[in-house]
Amino acid sequence: MTQPPACLIAREHRTLAPRDTNCRNPIESTESRLRIAFIDDSGQNDPPRDGLGPLVSLGAVIFPEHTVDAFHRRLDELRASIGMPTNEEIKWNPPKCSFLANAGGEVVTALRRSMLELAADCEVKSIVCIIDHGCRYQSRDIVGVGQELLKWLFERYTIFLEKDESLGIMIADKPGGGSAEEAHFLANTLIITGGGTEYVKPGAVVMPVLTSDSKHLPHLQLADLVVAATTAAVAGRGSGIALKDQLRALAHRQALGDINGAGLVLFPDYMNLYHWALGEATWSKASALSGWSLPRQGQPWAEDDGLGGDVI
Repeated sequence: MTQPPACLIAREHRTLAPRDTNCRNPIESTESRLRIAFIDDSGQNDPPRDGLGPLVSLGAVIFPEHTVDAFHRRLDELRASIGMPTNEEIKWNPPKCSFLANAGGEVVTALRRSMLELAADCEVKSIVCIIDHGCRYQSRDIVGVGQELLKWLFERYTIFLEKDESLGIMIADKPGGGSAEEAHFLANTLIITGGGTEYVKPGAVVMPVLTSDSKHLPHLQLADLVVAATTAAVAGRGSGIALKDQLRALAHRQALGDINGAGLVLFPDYMNLYHWALGEATWSKASALSGWSLPRQGQPWAEDDGLGGDVI
């Protein structure tokens, strides 16, 4: 197994690549009005957290247009700093015999932290929607649950764009089932982007959802990381919980400053999991101008995190 480079283990949160090159474009004199959402899905079939069923998730990382290129360049520098081949994709679950599969846990965790910190430098925001399929939408298969999640994600992204007075486009990783599955996915997105939903009107997202191979777009690799890590943290996996500070920094926040219902959408709305998964101190309902400190008594996981002291 490859030994962790000294630069990765000298300090827990050390950045892997030089960070003196700011993601903001010095030529940019006005704030960008285009926001590009890169979307991916994830899941946890057997969460270790007591009381949770299988989790199904869909999420997005949202870039201002003027940081898209800078993120790509600086991620290349990050790869080079640990000797990762330039043609290898950064995956949450890397394939066997790949660089990351053999790099060791310390290297992988440090890379993930630095990638998330780079995203924050590039003004990226995230939205992740998660359904506990063990107690909701049980009559639907994974495709049906995914369609519901896509609607929720589209609604949150549209609200984000409207508040930001921006326009947006959405780019998804190509579905793994080939051209037939991709055609089905795109047909479903056309209904949403063309007609909106009962909560949001069309128009903010200016074209149908596009698809691309994540091998060629590091921004989709970031989406894979954010969605998978957030889902893992909610499930109670140590690999996700270890990144909670970086994930919390990226999560979009609603009007009262909390991530619930905005950067992280849970259904059922397990109030205390915002605390145990991402370290949130409060949960609020913006429409009612009210909120509570976390963990809240009378709600699931009020006394403990449901992991019995063991983080897997």
